[in-house]
Amino acid sequence: MDTPKPKRAWGPSVFAALTCGLMVILLSADASAYTWMVRHGYTGCAPCHQDPSGGGILTAYGRSVGSLVLDTPWENLPEGNPASGFLFGAVELPQEIMLGGDARMLWLSQKLEQTELRHYLFLMQADAEAAFRAEHVLGSGSIGYAEDGGYGAAITNGPDKNLVSRVHWLGYEFDEESGLIVRAGRMNLPFGIRNVEHTLWARASSETSINADQQHGVAFAWAPSPFRTELMAILGNFQSGPDEYRERGYSGYFEWWPLPTLGLGASSLVTHRDLHPVYLAETWRQAHGLFARWATPFQPLVLLAEADYLQNSPKNQATRKGSVGYLQADLEPVQGVHFVLTGEAKHFGVHGTPWSFGAWLSEVWFVAPHIDFRIDNIYQSVGEVAGRASSLTLLGQAHLYL
Repeated sequence: MDTPKPKRAWGPSVFAALTCGLMVILLSADASAYTWMVRHGYTGCAPCHQDPSGGGILTAYGRSVGSLVLDTPWENLPEGNPASGFLFGAVELPQEIMLGGDARMLWLSQKLEQTELRHYLFLMQADAEAAFRAEHVLGSGSIGYAEDGGYGAAITNGPDKNLVSRVHWLGYEFDEESGLIVRAGRMNLPFGIRNVEHTLWARASSETSINADQQHGVAFAWAPSPFRTELMAILGNFQSGPDEYRERGYSGYFEWWPLPTLGLGASSLVTHRDLHPVYLAETWRQAHGLFARWATPFQPLVLLAEADYLQNSPKNQATRKGSVGYLQADLEPVQGVHFVLTGEAKHFGVHGTPWSFGAWLSEVWFVAPHIDFRIDNIYQSVGEVAGRASSLTLLGQAHLYL
């Protein structure tokens, strides 16, 4: 006799998972870290970004590179378009000073299983950034406005409409050639692939996104070819509290380039906090994984992959553990136009939590200096012990940066 198939349930845990995913997407910020730049021979991040592991404010060299290989090459534009500079080139900055800003609007349409279709128009980002480099001393900082969310990065205490500061740090470069830098302040956690799709489960589940997961601490970065690495001592997020909620530990990665087109890396993170805000208990958290970046012989195609093991261990409670990962293919048939296909999977929890699966089809167009548009079509099937639920999401983004 056939065993009856279980009915699909819309459990509260499934609904919470999808709703949290929606809110993370709504409250995301720009990463400005395009890891597929490996197709142009850029295996490291420091030449184009002030942050040695990528993301955040661009250097003058980074702006120039963006104009040459990132944007759509319209006719009659000079090589190294001066409009790629700050404020469309209207203001010439000293070599030691970097200024920038990001504004991003999001339109979202989402259908969660057994719910009505929902639409949103949302100011996703409004940040200003500044950085400097004077001899061997360097620093970077940002300040922005969040209509809602982003509480981990907030510097005001309102229930919404807060000022946020995602990064602010000072550093010293001991050796420019090998990229030996020590930094202190609030920084992105060095872990895995720092990509723009930071709502991927790999980033959200490991709590290493560049939205509001930054931590205060001290970081050591070093990039003697063919290696690059960064290790951070995590001292806690001092923009949230109380102190017993703050995580302390370490996070780091190591990446090796056996070929100019192939990077292989490993990441590790271990933290402890006296009181976890969800488990309400002393908790150890771990994430360990592998990642890879490959510029294939077919130059328009770049492949990215990451797989991580996760474990949360609240005191006197069941251990939550599992795996998360993704595979991404970025195809650039003509300069400035990208088609991105991403598959992701995860299972994390207790009592044999089923696997969850997601698929992204994204189109990105870097129209001109300072302007790009993006559309993401996302399907997710979230598995929980109580059942399984699916969602379809259509995201449209317009991004302007100074």
